Amino acid sequence: MAVDTTKNPIPFEMAQIPGPEMAKAYPVKVIGAIIKKAKRPLLVVGAELFDDPVMFDKAIEIAKAKNMTIAATAHTIKGFIERGYTTNVYQIGLHPLTNYLRFKDWKGLDGQGHYDVVIFMGIFYKFANAMFSALKHFNRDIKRVSIDRYYHVNADMTFGNLAFDSAGYHEAIDELIAILKK
Repeated sequence: MAVDTTKNPIPFEMAQIPGPEMAKAYPVKVIGAIIKKAKRPLLVVGAELFDDPVMFDKAIEIAKAKNMTIAATAHTIKGFIERGYTTNVYQIGLHPLTNYLRFKDWKGLDGQGHYDVVIFMGIFYKFANAMFSALKHFNRDIKRVSIDRYYHVNADMTFGNLAFDSAGYHEAIDELIAILKK
């Protein structure tokens, strides 16, 4: 049975007032289709993955399913190195990465060209919200997707709030992985 990732589409923190344009919460199958269709997706991961270490393995599965580059922010590179996964993983700060993503002529972490979809996972809510906001205002060509456990108002596509449903969140990520592997 699929997890309803469209429920609770309200800002996780009450003070998040995005203005007239708010993200829409989508089912996993729609988000999976967007990621699958992307030409150059980028998976951006953050330190919250250390709170639930199995999520490192899930991030690796997502990246492998789409041959996707991973931007390891904060100190998350350690989690990938511990698992022996260093293919297409780049350590970079979240703020510099977001700054680079604003420019259409940036060639990406691997030098192969600009990204068309940026997917955030495991980044502290306040940081992710600010980075989504910057991209929303300064580069409309990048599709902003959150596969985090929080509803992100400044993304284009997001899950609803699954912050207090760990089993449901894991099920949603597993469903996404299965879609990407098809």
